Amino acid sequence: MDIIEIVKIGIVLTAGSIIQSSSGFGFGLFAIPLLLFLGFSLPAAVMIVVIGSAIQKIFAVIALWKAVNWKELSPFMMVGLLSLPLGVYFMYSLTFLDQSSVKQVIGFCVFVLLILQWKGRLRTGEHIHRFWGYLAGFFSGFFNGLANIGGPPLVLWILAHRWSNEKMRVTPLAFSLIFVPFQLLFMFLVFGSAVLVDPVWKAALSIPFIFAGTRIGLKIGGKISKEYLRIYMGVLLFLIALVSMIGPFFS
Repeated sequence: MDIIEIVKIGIVLTAGSIIQSSSGFGFGLFAIPLLLFLGFSLPAAVMIVVIGSAIQKIFAVIALWKAVNWKELSPFMMVGLLSLPLGVYFMYSLTFLDQSSVKQVIGFCVFVLLILQWKGRLRTGEHIHRFWGYLAGFFSGFFNGLANIGGPPLVLWILAHRWSNEKMRVTPLAFSLIFVPFQLLFMFLVFGSAVLVDPVWKAALSIPFIFAGTRIGLKIGGKISKEYLRIYMGVLLFLIALVSMIGPFFS
């Protein structure tokens, strides 16, 4: 067992837990590029993040349970479940590329999602047409299947609502938590246990890191201004996406 590698994974998952617990999204956007940078294959990186973020989501959803409207979300969740295997298929297609190209593709996806999040928000109102919920659910499922980065499509939709801080933060967590069993099933069917078992136990060993990050993130999310947190996260994630895209040209 490589202790140094476990610590590196733990640090990445701790930071991802802090970001996602405080804002409701961003675990995969933050962790996937960094795990690729550490040398993990895309399926291995995604599996580590799926397990790690699922643990974080369970902790956070339990803490914010009263703010979840399951009945309201369920139709959009079903649409996301339909697009999830399509995302896994595209992930499988990316495995035929070299590691540098994979980093660039994921970096580009992160970059596009961030631009959409900054520039493409729906107008805030009392009533948002259900079409936007179905569209957000579809793309969230697809990007979750691709690289567990399905948060931004949901955030675009969530920001159009006049919801409480707690409901805004917990909705994408509860939404994507439902995807996890199906995501694991599809990934094992496509990639097999030989590729994915090792990342699973490495993520499991990081549970103490994830728990600590979740506790910190929940406290931050309850105190810090959402606007300042959004700006900070946006700059950080933009830099990660930029490094993912241009880094291979300098290696």
